[in-house]
Amino acid sequence: MRVAVCDTRTQLLSLLADLVDYPGPELPARVAACRALVEESSPRAGALFAAFADDVERTPAGRLEELYAVAFDLELPTGIEPSCYPYVGHHLLGESYRRSRFMVGLLERYREHGFEPAPGELPDHVLVILRFLAHAPDSELAEEIVGEALLPALGQMTHEGDEDALAGDGGRRIYLRVLEAIRLVLAEELWPDTAVARYELDLAPRGRGPAVGLESAGGCAA
Repeated sequence: MRVAVCDTRTQLLSLLADLVDYPGPELPARVAACRALVEESSPRAGALFAAFADDVERTPAGRLEELYAVAFDLELPTGIEPSCYPYVGHHLLGESYRRSRFMVGLLERYREHGFEPAPGELPDHVLVILRFLAHAPDSELAEEIVGEALLPALGQMTHEGDEDALAGDGGRRIYLRVLEAIRLVLAEELWPDTAVARYELDLAPRGRGPAVGLESAGGCAA
């Protein structure tokens, strides 16, 4: 039974990572598989995946690639408008030496677990973090990364699922809904009992120190 649970978690995390990878011909099948795994346990996430499936179906492949590229570009300042910019350290720490320390800490811990990001990928990219979680889903480090880094960043990116932030058309809105669905799956299904840290840029840490090299992040467990 334990092996089956672990296998399902690994499968789901791999599918979540696929959804924020560059879109290819296999995307519709992966969206459908992801929706099938979560729609009963997390109906809100299931509805968002269903909407994404509709977006993918009605959008020509070349246009979807364009929307993806625009969505994940650094378009708007974090905290003012919702953002798909996919670098967790950027949202939590800004473009500072603290983000660099965070990335170094992540990379060191990835390697301790036998995981290496693909060449050219930064360790704090949402895609890379999801791939690591699929690689070591039941590790203590995985839970720390989810609660201390990934969920707080996704919450900032989607404004905690604010309806106005997610409404509308265009690449950024399409992928914001995907990111919100991922946040819901992580928080409601995969790590429902994990405390989620809060961050405020340029403030001293409060509460217990955050994980994986975030000593100066200004985070605290909720």
